[in-house]
Amino acid sequence: MTKKQQGELRRWIAFSAIVIALFALIMLGKSIAERSGVLDDTGLIGSDSTIDVGLIDAPKSLDIRTEQGTAVEQALLGNVYETLIGRDENNRLIPSLANSWSTSKDGRTVTLRLRANAAFSNGDTLDADDVVWSLQHIISDKYVGYERLGSIAAVSSEDARTVTLTLREPDATLLRALSGRAGIVYDSTANPDYATQAMGSGPFIVERTYRQGAATITLQRNERYWGSSTAASAQVTLHYYGDESSLLEAAAEGKVELALPLEHTSIADIGKRTGMKAVQGSSTSKVMLVFNCGTDSPMSDLRTRQSFRYLIDTAAVASSATDAKQALGGPIGPLEPGYENLTGVYPHDQAKAAQMLTYYSTRYFGDLTFLVPQEYQALGAQINDYLKQGTSNLTAINPDMQVVDDATLSQRLKSGDFKIALVSVDGTDNVDLFNGVDNTLQYQNGEAQQEYQQAVASTNATDYATHMATFARTVSQDAAAAWLYERGINIAVNPKLSGYPVNLTDEILPLEDLALKKH
Repeated sequence: MTKKQQGELRRWIAFSAIVIALFALIMLGKSIAERSGVLDDTGLIGSDSTIDVGLIDAPKSLDIRTEQGTAVEQALLGNVYETLIGRDENNRLIPSLANSWSTSKDGRTVTLRLRANAAFSNGDTLDADDVVWSLQHIISDKYVGYERLGSIAAVSSEDARTVTLTLREPDATLLRALSGRAGIVYDSTANPDYATQAMGSGPFIVERTYRQGAATITLQRNERYWGSSTAASAQVTLHYYGDESSLLEAAAEGKVELALPLEHTSIADIGKRTGMKAVQGSSTSKVMLVFNCGTDSPMSDLRTRQSFRYLIDTAAVASSATDAKQALGGPIGPLEPGYENLTGVYPHDQAKAAQMLTYYSTRYFGDLTFLVPQEYQALGAQINDYLKQGTSNLTAINPDMQVVDDATLSQRLKSGDFKIALVSVDGTDNVDLFNGVDNTLQYQNGEAQQEYQQAVASTNATDYATHMATFARTVSQDAAAAWLYERGINIAVNPKLSGYPVNLTDEILPLEDLALKKH
């Protein structure tokens, strides 16, 4: 080989080595970017992106300790404030500020082990003292959700990372309570104006002081966030609209990348009206017909309740309601421990209902007051028609359907001024209507309520789910209510948006992973 050829070969080898090295660097950078969320299979995701989310009904205050309703939870829970225990999209309990937990064999001691690196957005370390202080104040000051901590007799810290909860009696619902507002950990050394400011340990901070009635809440990335990675986007702005029509219009005009909930617009119509992708998630919220089981009400009789359940075509109701995910036949939904499909307990059977109703005289039902909230007026009319089908020459069912606002509905339910009512409640409140805790419906069933108590006294998740399933079946067979459907959560999504939550967004709206794809 000539010197010229040798020189050319050396240059070629050097060039090849440079190309290989550059390629290796590029692949390494790509791998790191993919792991960090900067790249995905479809293109770049801007870490400096800003996301706009459209919602309905702004919170009156940022004070998550005392502000009622779910609006403040959607905005702040998991985003600004974090809880001891978390929930995933399937409503399963997962580690959060507590990395792990354990329950003693007798169920009377719960030990929480905190993460070693947790901190608040102001830089203060989050430790056991903050947890003890927070739980004590939630209970003593009666913050929202405090009643779920009623089994706690004492809270103490063994060291900076270990908290012990001593219980009066076993309580299998406690861990789930600690995944909600009752489990928020506040900075014991800070004193913000909670109504206008929010300071927690989450991946976001509230950008500016909040004014009551403000149309937006701007969340900025918490650069001090203790987690394994900071929020995918630098800023997420929550825009609040007065009604669903205004929210749909904003989505159609591209003002928001995510719009929810769209309860009165079908999945098919969302895409047509907004040009965005339509998605339906699950919730623990349920729509049902409840009965006043007081002794002066015709609904106190089991045969009456059973007849009404046979009259209602639950499957047809669920298929026609825009906010329905699936039909239900009992008090527990698919995302809750102990779920069993109970829709077959009282299948639609008009003939059977009519035969059972011949037992009653034409005067028996009398003034059958039927309360219907304004948002469910069309559904109320549908239920009304089903019930009238039980009328014969021997029996007269002619409900007095009264459409009322939410405040009136709540007041009349509490006072017992109704015979039947159409309501929407979440999973916890729904169970309380039948377990002896909430006496609004005056429903009593010793067997069902004993099963619930056994569920609560369980010392492991398997036993709890088993007892809850038995409780739900007993209550359903007793026709304590006519459960109609699990509410779905309809949302409109910009196709370029990734990391958006789908389930449970009527309660919690984690925004940490939201990002816009550039390509």
